[in-house]
Amino acid sequence: MIPFKQKLNYWPIQKKLFYSNMIAIAAAFIPVVIVLMVYEYYALRTAVLDEIRVQADIVGESSAAAMAFGDEGSALETLSALHGAQDLIEAHLVLKNGTILKSYYVDRRDRKKKIEHFNVSKVHQEHLTINDITIEKPIFLRSEFVGSLILKSSLNSFYDRMGWFALIVLMTASAGYFLARLVAIRISRTITDPLLDLIAATQKVTDEKDYSTPVKVDSHDEVGNLSRAFGEMMSQIRKRDLTMQQLAYYDRVTGIANRHYFEERIEQSVGNALRYGTTCYLMIIDLDDFKGVNDQLGHHVGDLLLRHISECITSTMRQNDSLFRIGGDEFAVLIESTSDCESVDRIAQKIIQSISTPLLIEAHEVKVGASIGISCFPQHAHDVRTLMSTADSAMYAAKRDGKNTIRMYGDSQTLL
Repeated sequence: MIPFKQKLNYWPIQKKLFYSNMIAIAAAFIPVVIVLMVYEYYALRTAVLDEIRVQADIVGESSAAAMAFGDEGSALETLSALHGAQDLIEAHLVLKNGTILKSYYVDRRDRKKKIEHFNVSKVHQEHLTINDITIEKPIFLRSEFVGSLILKSSLNSFYDRMGWFALIVLMTASAGYFLARLVAIRISRTITDPLLDLIAATQKVTDEKDYSTPVKVDSHDEVGNLSRAFGEMMSQIRKRDLTMQQLAYYDRVTGIANRHYFEERIEQSVGNALRYGTTCYLMIIDLDDFKGVNDQLGHHVGDLLLRHISECITSTMRQNDSLFRIGGDEFAVLIESTSDCESVDRIAQKIIQSISTPLLIEAHEVKVGASIGISCFPQHAHDVRTLMSTADSAMYAAKRDGKNTIRMYGDSQTLL
């Protein structure tokens, strides 16, 4: 049997170049595919888990008051906001004594489960398995532990998206491989054709014994084109990486910034106020009678109303102010670069006037109000948590005093 190395000596140079190019291209593609698959696995896994954590944060914050007062109706309304949440399996609001206030199951068959008691903890916990994740989020109202949210979600969307990505990568790699095969043939011919021309020319000179015949070989190098092709491929990969690194920061119903974005912005606002010695106002807006609209006219009309309200609030704000939807019917406005309480009060008055104006939605006249609580940093708070809690206190005072009104924290009316 002839050794492979000896066989290789008999191969034409065009065949040698073709197979060496194909081996080199395959060696380059495999690590790229592996790196892409590993990167996508961890990037998608992180993104899906972050989405589930954000859901838990939103529900936990929205249910704090209901947990504190044992309000089953409000608890059910809060859990109902999870309807349509991707991959959700079940959610439970558990009081601090371990009893369940309300539960929500996506699969109706799971409602037959008889769970009467949970061991709650004041520490945030996550239990991750191959198929699902269970989050236990402690809920606090004004720094007082009132219970826990138990939220369980499957990881089906992660595996679905990873499967599609793997399929696309493999198809792209296969198409790229076959395209590279054609390129390799072209490159090998481009390299060997000038050599064959040179051999023919030298053979002609040998046969004709005419040493005056010039040897002309036109060579066109394809290495530069191959290098640019790989550069373009890497450019597309970088663009895709940047796209994958972007997180969702906006509410799907209203299109405005969501609570996740709000938590980042309020940290920045308080930090800027500390750094530059300025003030920062937080306005919490809770809609009055919004639940009645949802119950009587349906969530579709409720969503249209929320979009209209977000537009109303935006139209009354200054260019530098920021609006967020932080709960089902709760909004927040961050007002910076001002130390004038009267200006903030005027903005709040305009918001109430705009929201409380009756609106016609799909042949239904809809009328809601707004209770607004305002707190100022550093006048009323020394950190972000205190700023949020004082604004909440002022908002609840506005609710208590008849709704559709404004309360600034520090007024005697805001003491609950």
